[in-house]
Amino acid sequence: MTEPFRITGPAIISFSGGRTSAYMLWRILQAHGGALPDEVAVCFANTGREMPATLDFVNECATAWGVHVTWLEFTARRPDGFQVVSHNSASRAGEPFEALMATQPALPNPVQRSCTAQMKIRTIHRWSIVRWGKKARPWQVIGLRADEPRRVERALDPERQKKGGREARNILLPLNAAGITKADVLAFWRAQPFDLRLAGPWEGNCDGCFLKSRASIMRMMRDHPERMTWWAEMEAVPRGAVGHGRTFRKDREPYAQLADLVRRTPMLPMDETMIEEGQACDWGCGA
Repeated sequence: MTEPFRITGPAIISFSGGRTSAYMLWRILQAHGGALPDEVAVCFANTGREMPATLDFVNECATAWGVHVTWLEFTARRPDGFQVVSHNSASRAGEPFEALMATQPALPNPVQRSCTAQMKIRTIHRWSIVRWGKKARPWQVIGLRADEPRRVERALDPERQKKGGREARNILLPLNAAGITKADVLAFWRAQPFDLRLAGPWEGNCDGCFLKSRASIMRMMRDHPERMTWWAEMEAVPRGAVGHGRTFRKDREPYAQLADLVRRTPMLPMDETMIEEGQACDWGCGA
């Protein structure tokens, strides 16, 4: 690419609902004179566990910039495996996530991130087949920055792509190619009339995402206990063999145990280094 933000279709811009991918979308729009080419689409894959502010931000970007965003959700009720929704009709109680887990013997976990693979990567891929046909190999445009070298390396690794269900697709990382860093993204949003209204990075991605640090999960349990009960409820559902695949992580307490700990202990100051913001999915989550 001689100009990283000029995209030749067919291509799918993956909009995660975060500041970085939104900035990428804005730069692509500017590179094309404010309107995307007909063969370049923008997709937001909703899991049903995003914070309301994330959904509002996606909608606000689309409205402010005059760009169409296709909202998608995984579903097991349709043969094509996805449904098109909108800001108004999008799930807000984890329905797509629950539908996915009902088809699997174990919960998603850091080793087998079936949630990312199915609800984001493959859901968008299934939609792309309907849009362009099975033989098309549209570019996947992802918002990974130049200051995220490990995530960039993982995203471009063909073996990891296959394991993640990406089937070695064509991937573009225009922010990385342009040398864009987190500081650039934040400077852009400080100058805008609207922004992503999250209290902090611990609220990004799915509200209780198991890739978040223990400190972030506990902060979410203090701030949003009504949202975090869902994760404990999912771990309480019998799955597979006794004791197998019943928790999202094996290397820390189950969600119910963490919630009990939060209820019994006073709140301590959160060290920003404990958030581990970089532990996000490489495809569409948190970017």
